[in-house]
Amino acid sequence: MNTVILHSHDLAIAQKLAAQLKGDLDNRQSHFRIHTKLFPDLEQLRDLYRVDINLLSETFNYSEAALLVSDMDSTLITIESIDEIAKIAGIANKVASITEQAMQGKLDFTSSFKARVSMLKGTKSETLERVYNEHLRLSEGAEELIKFVKTINLKTAVISGGLSYFAKRLQDQLGLDNYRANNVEVADDCLTGNVIGKVIDAHEKAQYIHDLCAQYGFQENQVIAIGDGANDLEMMKITGLSVAYHAKPLLQKNCDVVIKYGGLDTIIDFF
Repeated sequence: MNTVILHSHDLAIAQKLAAQLKGDLDNRQSHFRIHTKLFPDLEQLRDLYRVDINLLSETFNYSEAALLVSDMDSTLITIESIDEIAKIAGIANKVASITEQAMQGKLDFTSSFKARVSMLKGTKSETLERVYNEHLRLSEGAEELIKFVKTINLKTAVISGGLSYFAKRLQDQLGLDNYRANNVEVADDCLTGNVIGKVIDAHEKAQYIHDLCAQYGFQENQVIAIGDGANDLEMMKITGLSVAYHAKPLLQKNCDVVIKYGGLDTIIDFF
């Protein structure tokens, strides 16, 4: 028996979907569940009803979930932070096109990141604070999700192929337990265009999951990972539950949960 989750309050859609799946309808506080013997084409159903629909995983034990790890740019927050710096620096188009190709998996992430940072050489470091204060917005449902997972004692972390300045500020703002992101060199209050240390690419994101599990004594199958781009694929492969949030097609095809329409708090429905 499969459990299909309809992330919606719309009774009309729920009844149609239950009839279509020849299933029993279960009305929950924030969503509907449909218990069916069929194996539905979820992608087709999402496009048909324009709403988030997912299967309740039979392999992931929600009661044993221990760690929530989220990507930052276009996942936990609505912007690509490095693109916003580039806008203020007057080189938006150059940088944004590289970002998009990297997120689609069409460019090597490390070399594309270094190329973008080198373009920002000479940009005032105060630009980062301006982006945080004026342009950075949390994704819909981000605060609700973090508050919820804290109530069930999950550890939380943000992992980013973006800049540590923003990841650290987000850690403080949301009360996250951990963060890891890229460090860039600053001299005379300006970005030098150089990256300090390893670039956080797909491999390093997966490595961070391993490191956190070692630190806390968790298993990888107790981890929920959320992301939107090709750079998140490696960490998705090793975690117990992978969530593609308003994600690129490549990620949607390779994740357990797909959220195309709702906010991050949609994840709460699984609990």
